[in-house]
Amino acid sequence: MAVGFLVSAGCAGQHLVDGQSGSPQQEAARQSKDYHVQANSLREMADRRQLEAELLAREVGENDPSVEKKRRLANELRAAAEDAESKAHDVGRQVPHGMVQ
Repeated sequence: MAVGFLVSAGCAGQHLVDGQSGSPQQEAARQSKDYHVQANSLREMADRRQLEAELLAREVGENDPSVEKKRRLANELRAAAEDAESKAHDVGRQVPHGMVQ
């Protein structure tokens, strides 16, 4: 939902800011790197939400709606990270061997 919007906006925005153009292979390498960075950021955010959920559960109980909400968000962030990682691998297949990503 909101995570999907953040993910797609992040990639599109990065391309517009860079304003770079190059060969299709260079563009694929840049895109692959961007997706990897994005996946790492999303995983870090998911880990933080999970930790927050665990700490909150100690205070208010496991079944509190706020705990469930944080856990749900952590799962959505992890799914978005997996999607970004998958896109990185798909785009990375277009990069010739030996080209640094």
